Amino acid sequence: MFDRIGRSYRLFKESLAVLRQDKEILVFPLLSGLVGLVAMASMTFGGWALGLFAQLAGGSGEQTPVLGYVLLFVWYVVTWTITLYFNVATIACARIRLEGGDPVVADGFRAANGNLGSILVWAVVSATVGLVLQVIADRFKLVGVILQKVLGAVWSVATFFIVPVLIFEKKPLGDSVKRSTEIVRKSWGEALAGSAGMGLFGFLLALPAIALPVVLGMAFGGTGVAAGLVVMVVYWLFLATVFSALSGIFRTALYLYATAGTAPAGFSPELVKTAFVPK
Repeated sequence: MFDRIGRSYRLFKESLAVLRQDKEILVFPLLSGLVGLVAMASMTFGGWALGLFAQLAGGSGEQTPVLGYVLLFVWYVVTWTITLYFNVATIACARIRLEGGDPVVADGFRAANGNLGSILVWAVVSATVGLVLQVIADRFKLVGVILQKVLGAVWSVATFFIVPVLIFEKKPLGDSVKRSTEIVRKSWGEALAGSAGMGLFGFLLALPAIALPVVLGMAFGGTGVAAGLVVMVVYWLFLATVFSALSGIFRTALYLYATAGTAPAGFSPELVKTAFVPK
C-alpha cells in the first residue's frame, strides 16, 4: 500500500511539473466550473419561472415522479456536456505537451469543437446511466442505494479512459467502452490507485484552510470569520481547478504509455511502466 502511495506522489509531482510548463491548461477546468455554475443558475431560474419546482413540491399524482426524472435527465445531460467539453480540451492540450509540443488554449477549444458530436453522444449515454441508477436507488431503497453505488463505481472504472479513446482513436461508442476497459485491465488498477492518490493529496492540502475562519475569527471577530470563509472557498476552488487539470494530465500520460509503449515527455519511464507490469 505504501509503495502505491509513494508512486502516486511521484506521479503527482511529475504531473504538476508538466502543468507548470503549460499553465494555460488551467483555463479549461476553471471555465468548466464557471459555465457549470451559470448553467445551474439558469436551469434553477427556468424551473422556478415555469413553475416546475412548485409542481414537484406539491404534486402527488403519477406524473410528478416522471417530471422529476425528466428534469434530472436534462440536468445530467447539461452537466456532462459541459464537463466533457472542457475535459476534452484539457486532455488534448496535455497530449500535445506530453508528445513534446507547446499547446495553446486555442488547441484545446479546437479539439473540443472538433469532437462535439462524440461529446454530446457520451453525455446522453452518461446521463442515461445516471438516471437508471437513480431510479434503482429510488425504487429499491437501501438495496437500491447499494446497487447504485456499486454499479456506478463499476461504470466509472470501465470508462476511466473513455475521453482519450473517443477523441484520439475515433472508435464507435461501444468499441470505445471496450477499449477503455482493456486499458484499465492492462493497468491492473494502478491508474485508479494513482487517481485516488491525487484525490487524497488534494484533500490533505484542503484541510488546513478549515482553520482559517476560526483563526481570523479569534483575531478580528465576525469580520474575520467572513473573510476567512471567503479565502477558504477561493482556495478550495483553486485546488479543485489545479487537481482537475492534473487528473487530465495524469490520465493522458497513462493512456499514451498504454498505446505507444513509451513514457511520455516529462514522466519517468520506470514510474509509468509500473502501472502496466503483470501482477
